[in-house]
Amino acid sequence: CCRPRSSASRAMGTAGGCCSCEDDAQSFADDSKKPRRHRKHLPNEFTIIIDRRGGEGLGVDAYPDGDSLLVRNVTPGGLVDRWNQVLPAGSREVVVPGMRIVEVNGRYNNTIQLIAACRECEVLHITVVPLDPV
Repeated sequence: CCRPRSSASRAMGTAGGCCSCEDDAQSFADDSKKPRRHRKHLPNEFTIIIDRRGGEGLGVDAYPDGDSLLVRNVTPGGLVDRWNQVLPAGSREVVVPGMRIVEVNGRYNNTIQLIAACRECEVLHITVVPLDPV
């Protein structure tokens, strides 16, 4: 599971392939008679793409909170911090403490599955929900 389809991907997934890390609920996606389950997407969420093939960690301290992971800290120099640094000034896609990770490579509603996907997969599609407005 979780091997990149293409070596064309650059650091942090800015171009090229992805991986096919799917949980058991989605294992029948190619069977047109059985529907795939999809998570309801929120209007303000965004997805970041992180390439871990260099062996580095994410650089995020997050803990289980309900059915998502709550970001406690983004480590300076880590892969997520590097994602943040390449974004244009004022981007809404900067990952900061207090945001929630709600999906990783198609896995959702289960923090154990979110953590497993982060550990198992080399290219991560991480869906993040911004801080709740105050």
